[in-house]
Amino acid sequence: MSYILEALKKSDAERKRGDVPTLDGPPQHAPGQEIYGKSRLPWILSGVLAVAATALAGTLILRPAAQLPTALTAPPTAQLAPHVQAKPEPKPAPIFKSEPVVESVVVPEPVVEPEPEAAPEPPVIEPVVEPIVEPEPEPEPMAEPAPEPEQKPEPVSERTREPSPVTIHKPSVAPTPAPPPAAKTEPTAPVPAPVVKAQKPNVIMTPRTAPTAAQVSRESAKDHVDRAWSAIDKGMYNQALRDLNRAVEIQPNFADAWFARGWANEKSGKELSAIGDYARTIAAQPDHAFALFSRGYLNLYVGNPRAAVTDFVRTQGVAQDRSLRLYSHLWLYLSRSRADQPAFARLSEDVGTENLAAWPGPLVKHFLGQAEEGRVLAAIEAGDKTNLVERRCTGYFFLGISALSQGDKARARSYFEKTLATGAVQFRQYDAAKRELDSLNR
Repeated sequence: MSYILEALKKSDAERKRGDVPTLDGPPQHAPGQEIYGKSRLPWILSGVLAVAATALAGTLILRPAAQLPTALTAPPTAQLAPHVQAKPEPKPAPIFKSEPVVESVVVPEPVVEPEPEAAPEPPVIEPVVEPIVEPEPEPEPMAEPAPEPEQKPEPVSERTREPSPVTIHKPSVAPTPAPPPAAKTEPTAPVPAPVVKAQKPNVIMTPRTAPTAAQVSRESAKDHVDRAWSAIDKGMYNQALRDLNRAVEIQPNFADAWFARGWANEKSGKELSAIGDYARTIAAQPDHAFALFSRGYLNLYVGNPRAAVTDFVRTQGVAQDRSLRLYSHLWLYLSRSRADQPAFARLSEDVGTENLAAWPGPLVKHFLGQAEEGRVLAAIEAGDKTNLVERRCTGYFFLGISALSQGDKARARSYFEKTLATGAVQFRQYDAAKRELDSLNR
C-alpha cells in the first residue's frame, strides 16, 4: 500500500509540473524514451500496483472469514488493535477515488446441534423355564388318640350351708399344627425368578371329642355358684344374687343354683323370694333335703306352720345326715306345737330308732323329758372344741324354746340373748333367736 501511495503522490507532482501526457493519445516516442526529461516506467508501475491492490482488496472482502488466514482475520470491534481504531491520517485528494475502508466483519460461530442419543436397545428376554418340583412324599397318618373315659362327678355331700364344690374337668383338645409357610423367592431383575408353591402335608388330624353344649353350660353355671357362695360368706348378697341369676339363666333346672339363690334371698331378708327359690330347687331335685329343711323353717316363721310340718316330715325321709335328721325332729316338734298338733307323742314315735348319744341327741332327750337342763349344758361344753360354737348356738336356742313352752319368758329371753352372743350367724338358730326376741318384745 505504501508503494501505491508514493506512486500516486509522484504522479500528482509530475502533473502539476506539466509532465503529463496529452489526452488525445500517448506521446509519440519510442518505449523507454523519457518525456519532459523523465522516464514513463514509474507511472506504469504505479498503475499496475494500483490494479493489483484493488484486486487484492476485493478478494479479501469477498473471501469467507472461515477461510482467511489468522493474520488477516479481523478481530471484533471491541478488541481491534489501536492502529485500526485510530483515525486515518489526512491524505491529499488523489485523482482517483480513495481506497475503500475494509470494515471488520464478525462472523458468528456456527451452531453445532447435538447429535441425537441413540435409543437403548431393548433387553433380551430369555424364555422362563419353570422348574419341575417333585411332590413330597405323604407322611404317614398319625394314630388317633384313645378317647378318655368320661369322668363322673363325685356325689355331693349334703351340707346345711352350701353344696360341696365339684371339680370341673375340661376336655383337652389336641392343637392342630399350623401348615409350613410357603417358600418365597425374591425376583431378580429383569426376569423374575419362578415361584415354587409349597405343598401342604396331607395329614388328617382327628381332634378329641369336644364337650357338649349342656356340659359347657353346666360348668359355667357351677362357676357362678361357687363365686356366689364366696360372696355370701363375705355378706355380699347382692353380688351373689347376680352370679346366681346368671347361673339359672344358663341352666334353668340347676338345683344347686336355685338353693344358693334361696339362701342369699333369705339372708338378705327376702323370705317369700327364698321360699320360691327353695320350691324350684325341690322341683328340680325332689330329694334335696336342705331345700326341704330351709323351706320348712321359713314357712314356720312366715305364719304357715302346717306347711312347715310337711316339709320337716319330708326332710326326715330323705336326709342322709344324722345330725340333720335330729335337728328336723326338734323343728318338727316346734312346728306341730304352733300348728296345734300333738308334738310330744309324735316326737316319741319319730325318734324311736335314733341314736341320741351324740349331739344334738341330748336336746332331743330334753324335749322327751329324759335329760335335765344341767345335763344339756354339760353336753354343750363337753366334746370337741371345734364344734363348740355350733353346740352353744343350737343348745341355747332350744333351751329357750323349752323355757318358752313352759311359760318362762324371762329364762327364754336369757337363752335367746346368749344365742346371739355366740355370733354364729351361719346357723339358722341365730336368726331364729332374733325372731323370737322380736316376738317377746312386742
